[in-house]
Amino acid sequence: MSRGVRWQWLGWAVGQAGAAAVVLLGTSLVLFLVVEAAPGRGPDRLGTVTAAAGGPVAPRDRAGWAVRYGRWVAGAVRGEFGSSTAVQRGRPVAELLGSAARRSLSLSAAAFGLAVFAAAVVAAGRRVLPGAAGVAAWGVHLASALPVFLLVYGAVVWLNPAVARGAASGWWDAPGWFPFPSRPEGAAWWLGAGLLAVGDGFLADLCDRFSAQTDAVGAAGYRVGARLLRLPRLAVAVRATVPGVADHLAGRVTFLLGSLVVLESALGWPGLGYLAWRAAAERDLPVLLAVAVLLAVVVRTAAVAAGLVRAALDPRYRGSG
Repeated sequence: MSRGVRWQWLGWAVGQAGAAAVVLLGTSLVLFLVVEAAPGRGPDRLGTVTAAAGGPVAPRDRAGWAVRYGRWVAGAVRGEFGSSTAVQRGRPVAELLGSAARRSLSLSAAAFGLAVFAAAVVAAGRRVLPGAAGVAAWGVHLASALPVFLLVYGAVVWLNPAVARGAASGWWDAPGWFPFPSRPEGAAWWLGAGLLAVGDGFLADLCDRFSAQTDAVGAAGYRVGARLLRLPRLAVAVRATVPGVADHLAGRVTFLLGSLVVLESALGWPGLGYLAWRAAAERDLPVLLAVAVLLAVVVRTAAVAAGLVRAALDPRYRGSG
């Protein structure tokens, strides 16, 4: 790697790190001020002065909001977000976030992978089997037009009676997750990932994007350019499509996380979405603030990953970081 290329990468990395720091600090500051201004029980709103569940409350902190925010940021950097004030009163918020984040991020990753795979198959099928791919695209758009909570309701209404009738008839034994959604394991977990991948227009949007990219790469201009430059058509297709698709996928992460909150709240599964819903309902501001900041980190990480893909495939982007 030449010195110029190394400086390009270094400049891009510094720019991305700075942008991420500004976004996360700005997000956390706005949320912190909202929590500070929210009516509550006074100095224990952020869960920093309650010793334990039902324990005594320390004297009121007279420091200004800037000092308190600085203390909160310092604690967040160390992985400390105070204690829960309602969801599990007195329990460190970091402990609640750990298990919830593992469940939610794995479910989101599975849904994302299913959606990308299905969209890629439909887009590729349009050039091989256009008739079948057209029918599949219509089916995708019809199913994806439904919001996640309606898909969850339909799955519960249809699936539970069907499984119960089959078990009563001796066709199969009732599975461990029956009745749905008793717990997120096995087939029920994959069903939840599928509902998340399809609902709220997520899969339809990816299908449209992938199809548009496929049509663009298949245009005559790309084929002629590949011949003139003596480049493999696959290499040209990858460089032309992957950066745009990566940017689009990073932009859709926010919408997927919004659907995740709805899905986990509807199913009662103990992930970040369900935790955020409970924290909002019970006015547990420390938990709500920590979940919001963690989701902002996920969104920004997706954006940086998309930028990394674009920088690797398009040297011009590294110079603009």
